[in-house]
Amino acid sequence: MTILPKFHCHCDRYWNFLSKCRIPFVPKMKLPFGCPMDSLYLTDRWNDKGVLYREHAFLTNPNVPRALRDNAVLLSVADEGAVLTNENNATHVVVAYGTPMSDVRAAVLAANPAARVVEVTAPHLRRLCRWLGSTEKQKAFNTLTRYVLTESSRYCPNEDHGGYGAPGFNWQNPFTAYNCTWGFRAPAEYPEQRSCGAHDPATTAKGGLKGSAAAEGPTLEERSNSTTCPRQMLCDHNVNPDGRVTREITRCNIEGYNGLSPRFKPIADAMLRQMPGGRCPYPPLDVPGPGPGFDRSAHWVGP
Repeated sequence: MTILPKFHCHCDRYWNFLSKCRIPFVPKMKLPFGCPMDSLYLTDRWNDKGVLYREHAFLTNPNVPRALRDNAVLLSVADEGAVLTNENNATHVVVAYGTPMSDVRAAVLAANPAARVVEVTAPHLRRLCRWLGSTEKQKAFNTLTRYVLTESSRYCPNEDHGGYGAPGFNWQNPFTAYNCTWGFRAPAEYPEQRSCGAHDPATTAKGGLKGSAAAEGPTLEERSNSTTCPRQMLCDHNVNPDGRVTREITRCNIEGYNGLSPRFKPIADAMLRQMPGGRCPYPPLDVPGPGPGFDRSAHWVGP
């Protein structure tokens, strides 16, 4: 079970225009602010997959059993090249830089067999090797996180649309442009093969690692920016429950969307009939869009 950190939102979530990243009706709301989990993730996906979690203040709740609170172990990961002194105790465990994640449980239980909670900060977590014990476990973890940690909510800046309630603005008009940012992708995935560095006993026994894997150790290149489809009208970046990422597609307004006013449909259809494949041209502007293949929720499901 994961005890979530406290979440901070630098932009509010709202299914309409935002003004300076705030809901227009609360213009003086302080940013950033502590926000609920569903401002960032789709909690139904977590529940559907049986991912257990608790709020960040869980351990301070008076209803939490003392046996749980009193058996919390702080996990630290030593600096690269540091020599361990074997001074682990029931409340603090230090492991070597590059220790595989699959070995952490044994190290904690060796110091405190009654351990119920393991606390680790992000900098120390990054020093561990992302290896869960087998290729199958790596793949299953990646499939799960790809689904539960992807968000597709949209954030539409009011400043791009002439101001909230601007005269003449009609969201049902396909010839009106929207600039929205559509959520974010899941974090970088764990490698499917073990590569815990040149000094990992499990690999040096087989001759060691070669090339960049040996030098990098536990380093995992994270995404510098997880935004999907920034400043686009319509976007479909979605992950199916089986972890399959749907094709990333953007569509122009005249291809239609839920809410298109019947008033504009004839002219939109007439324009599409003149385009290759009945779709808006996409870069390099000489081929039609990806074609049909959307389900009832407007997600791409295949050709």
